[in-house]
Amino acid sequence: MLDPVYKHESSYIGGGCPPIETEHGWLLIYHGVEKTSRGNVYSACAALLDLDNPLKEITRLPFALFSPEYEWEVKGEVNNVVFPTGTALFGNTLFIYYGAADTHIACASLNLSALLTELLTSPVRDEK
Repeated sequence: MLDPVYKHESSYIGGGCPPIETEHGWLLIYHGVEKTSRGNVYSACAALLDLDNPLKEITRLPFALFSPEYEWEVKGEVNNVVFPTGTALFGNTLFIYYGAADTHIACASLNLSALLTELLTSPVRDEK
């Protein structure tokens, strides 16, 4: 559905969490891969898709939502991996469950309203 646009997803884009319906569109948390001197780096990414036609991208973050930084995300079965797979929404807090270096399971949380605001102020630009 999405083609790589930004550096953190320049090698390819892959699946992630089931889309979340919001008043602004479908929130998609997915993974992007960038080839670097230390190998592939898998990051969590976010995009907003049209509610009526999810093939239409409204916007996406021009930076990774989060990337491997902790030792257990950087070193493991597959190094440099945060791979989002599921979410849970409690009030305005979005919990994102992810695989870390193909060795651990972890959870990150963020304010859903803040993420949507950030997305809505991030126009899609080709910076590949």
